Amino acid sequence: MVRDTNYGIGRRLTDAASIRYAKGLDPVEYDISSIYGPVSCYVYRQFVPHYAVFAQKCLCFKAFFRQGVFNSPDEHYRVRHVDIIYYLDDDTLCVIEPVVKNAGFQQGTLVRRDKIPKNIKGDLFIWKDFNVGIDICIYGVVYHIVDCDPFTREFLTSQGIDVGEKENLPADPYTERRDAMCKTSTRITQMVGDDSRRRFLEYDGMVLSFDATWNEDRYRVMYFLMDDTVAIREIHKPNDGKDPVAMLLKRMRVPKNWQNLSWHPSIYMEYGDSEIVEYYTPRDFKVGETISLFGRCFLLYDCDAFTRKYYSDMLGTPQPDAIPIPTKVERPAPKYEIPPHIKFGSPEDTYASCLSFIPKPPKKNVIRQLTNFPKKLRYSARMDAVHPEDEGRDFMLEYNLSDGTIKIIEIEKPNSGRREGCFLRSSLIPKSCTESDNPEYYTPQDLFIGARINVFNHRFIITGTDLFVYRYVDANRDKFCQKVLENLRNYFLRQGMLQDDVDAEAKKIQMLGDEQKLFATNVAAKNIEDNISTGKCMNEEFDMTGYKELTTA
Repeated sequence: MVRDTNYGIGRRLTDAASIRYAKGLDPVEYDISSIYGPVSCYVYRQFVPHYAVFAQKCLCFKAFFRQGVFNSPDEHYRVRHVDIIYYLDDDTLCVIEPVVKNAGFQQGTLVRRDKIPKNIKGDLFIWKDFNVGIDICIYGVVYHIVDCDPFTREFLTSQGIDVGEKENLPADPYTERRDAMCKTSTRITQMVGDDSRRRFLEYDGMVLSFDATWNEDRYRVMYFLMDDTVAIREIHKPNDGKDPVAMLLKRMRVPKNWQNLSWHPSIYMEYGDSEIVEYYTPRDFKVGETISLFGRCFLLYDCDAFTRKYYSDMLGTPQPDAIPIPTKVERPAPKYEIPPHIKFGSPEDTYASCLSFIPKPPKKNVIRQLTNFPKKLRYSARMDAVHPEDEGRDFMLEYNLSDGTIKIIEIEKPNSGRREGCFLRSSLIPKSCTESDNPEYYTPQDLFIGARINVFNHRFIITGTDLFVYRYVDANRDKFCQKVLENLRNYFLRQGMLQDDVDAEAKKIQMLGDEQKLFATNVAAKNIEDNISTGKCMNEEFDMTGYKELTTA
């Protein structure tokens, strides 16, 4: 029989008696992180090589050196400006001279990029050896550093180097002397009263335009401010009967007294009173006044907006308002009447020959020809006989859709005494009820079963057609009336040639009926499902209300 006891081996109390007698964990197995938390590990910095830290970083210094010039009376030395570039990634440097125009010596890279020794021992230049204001000897040439860029100054300062102040680059004496010689000299010139160049630069393209009239004709008087010249342009109207010469007066200076001009050369160097010519100026032109130009009196009745602005802003004398000029009553243009048909060729040829001096053929509808070539509508017809011998004559009509012509071919009958062949060549057939000068021709809309057509006083009755005509009319319903389509359909139904179309239409109707039946079946099934779901909801509501009534009772 097993009993629970609080004693263990050797009558020692166990943890069942009290937690006091519970054995603790081994110190080796004790996890100190449960009390103090996880121990933070030391994050070691990632090693970055020297060339990666200073990649594409360089120190740039501005410097100069003096180069001696021998055997020259003009100069003894030249001052050459250079850029010393020190690359931090591999401790190399180079010396580059900026381009100077017409220097006369080789420029560009003076010292190629390399590690340069700084003394006889072979020690190499490092970035600590450079500073502003010191001299650097590279391959026997002493360079004096005068400045550096902001990055270089910041880098050296961050490394504990006291960077010197910026110095001025000395100029090259020979370059200054040569630039002074090449520099254009400026001279002070006296002001000229009427400078033609100034007037050209200031007034080029500025024209004072006035509308004038002379002998009931319209002109435009133009005054050019650039050289004080005047030009007169005549305003032509269509069919005015005048020569097509636009300029009445070419551009020239117009004197006021044009009859007393001196024509012989003067024997004196100075002009006399009789030799001084007074020309027209802008102040002589005013709207509403008459101005005489070489004996022609022009009445100025209007001017443009620029002219009004120039007079009001520059001269301070605004131009008056425009003067109304009576206009001629224009007679209506004679109406062109098309001459009657001359009975030679077609009416289209007669009309086309009247449009130009040289007769030209009428234009053809090329798009219609390319679209409908070589489509033809064929009809069978019989002649509406007037004479007994014409009874029983059968014909075939071909309507060419590309040009609208109709060709009539007679069909041979045995023992008729007539040969088959062309009754009428392809030609446009006018309707009998239209005018001869402006005829209206037969079109496919006029050709149907039972139609009567008049072909140059020969009457034909259309008795049949081929199936292509019906297909064409059905495909182009917008061009034909519904009666023509029904007429052709009834004809081919009687002939039994539309059985395939009837079967296809019946199949479509049957498929449409099947779809309607399927749709009605689906609607009925959906209604039944809705009714069933509604009944279930009503039963559930009834059960819930009965349960509530029982519980309350």
